[in-house]
Amino acid sequence: MSSRAASSLHITNGDSVIYTFKKAGILGTHLGWRDLLHEGPVPGGLSLEACSRIRGEYLASRGFGKAIKILHDLETRNAHLRRANEFDEVVLWFEHDLYDQLQLLQILSALGEMELEPGRVSLVQSDSYLGSMTAEELVALHPKRRTVTAPMIERATSLWNAFTGADPQALEALTHADHAAFPHMRAAMVRLCEEYPWKLDGLSRSQRNALASVAQGAARDDELFRRAQAREEAPFLGDSAFYAILQDLRDPRAPLIEGESGALTPTALGRRLLAGDGDWMHENGPDRWIGGVHVTHEHDVRWDDARNAFVR
Repeated sequence: MSSRAASSLHITNGDSVIYTFKKAGILGTHLGWRDLLHEGPVPGGLSLEACSRIRGEYLASRGFGKAIKILHDLETRNAHLRRANEFDEVVLWFEHDLYDQLQLLQILSALGEMELEPGRVSLVQSDSYLGSMTAEELVALHPKRRTVTAPMIERATSLWNAFTGADPQALEALTHADHAAFPHMRAAMVRLCEEYPWKLDGLSRSQRNALASVAQGAARDDELFRRAQAREEAPFLGDSAFYAILQDLRDPRAPLIEGESGALTPTALGRRLLAGDGDWMHENGPDRWIGGVHVTHEHDVRWDDARNAFVR
């Protein structure tokens, strides 16, 4: 069957790709997943709908929109996925970066609960950014899609359970495992672990990138964002998520940056941390969720980048 048919459901990471789908004549129902799962609570053992309610409240608390609209959008998104058995084919289009890889796991885990007929789901895994592709380039990816098998769904569900579980050691194991069916997953899991506070200074890699971009010199927020993106092998943050990190670095208990937008500079503490002298976790009292793990003073989980392992 053709994945360009009107009876197909195409799921991808956001609106820019959907616009190109339409331009390319890729027909059917187009669904953007839109959730930065690498940040905030994603507790395990919940249905897609129950998890989405928690995600909606979190996203609203971080300033990504009004709670009512976010929750409505997530409910509508989930309802479309739950109708997957009404389509001849479900085509998943996802990239290599952390943002997309976590979305892919969530979707496959949810589809696994629905027991669709074999061969109903296919997957495009791209090592380039779909949103920057032309219509012709997207069309050329169609024949490269592969059928999602039952073992692939089982593997994705296992990975999703590790991400949403409360034990970070299960997540660490994923950075050493072979994920043959998902060639970009191992790098994504390493990058996820780097979002935990590092043993060196208590900063996540994204926080450190943001602080370093400010230290390069005064610039507009969009330029700071570009600087931070340049420090990533596979950029995954959107600009709104980056601006939220800048706000976190202003934490009044132990601010790392100061000044007005366009003229931000590191504080004395910020400069110390960049020099490897200090620990932000000791200064500001951690209270942060990453997947199913709640990082606090009592549960002070650190990532040792030199060893690629968690330490307490």
